Amino acid sequence: MKNKIIYLLFILGILSCKAQTISLDQLSQCENGNCPNYTPIKDVNNRLDKFVGIWKGTHTDGRMYEFHFTKKNDFILYGGKPRDMIIGRILIKTNNGTELENTINTTDGQTHFNGFEFDKNLIKYQMYYSGNADCNDKGYVYISFPDSNNLNQMRLVFIQDMDIIASCPNGYQTVMPDAKILLLTKQ
Repeated sequence: MKNKIIYLLFILGILSCKAQTISLDQLSQCENGNCPNYTPIKDVNNRLDKFVGIWKGTHTDGRMYEFHFTKKNDFILYGGKPRDMIIGRILIKTNNGTELENTINTTDGQTHFNGFEFDKNLIKYQMYYSGNADCNDKGYVYISFPDSNNLNQMRLVFIQDMDIIASCPNGYQTVMPDAKILLLTKQ
């Protein structure tokens, strides 16, 4: 009987140490990595759903952008913890129709364009893009809605990583405009 009680206490101890599920909302409030032990991260309030779909826009230089955002539940990226996230795919063309990048038919784990978390105010969703990392064509992408009452127009801003790269051709430009707002319309 004594062994059964010890065994029961041992099992209860293991179960109480189990990592808990947290929401994207809770994750947005963590500071300096100070979050409880968690797995998985869930979109319990369906905040990601408004970003899902096909979005198009044109930059002032004439480049045409088409973004395909899909929501994945319990997605494990690069051996991390399962989480609900947005996966991005892009088609970028010059004003004369030349494709600069096309990841529309790429598998989920190979898009190099994945979501992470919301800001503290739950307005901007942060993603990471790494298209041509050799030329520092990588960085954070922030998507949000300029008018919370109009979910048919989205704002996208790409902030390039500040790595120093010496192997790119002269005049290379990132495929997404760096530190400029790109307005997109839902299709």
